[in-house]
Amino acid sequence: MAMGKTPGSGDDELEGAGFAEINITPLTDVMLVLLIIFMVT
Repeated sequence: MAMGKTPGSGDDELEGAGFAEINITPLTDVMLVLLIIFMVT
């Protein structure tokens, strides 16, 4: 059973990293759009 928990923990860490990457991308897109808007105005 301990062997079953160890890979599960690794999968959770990898999924967390995946969610972090997914969250960072839209934030950078929003920041770029805001930068363009401020430059135009």
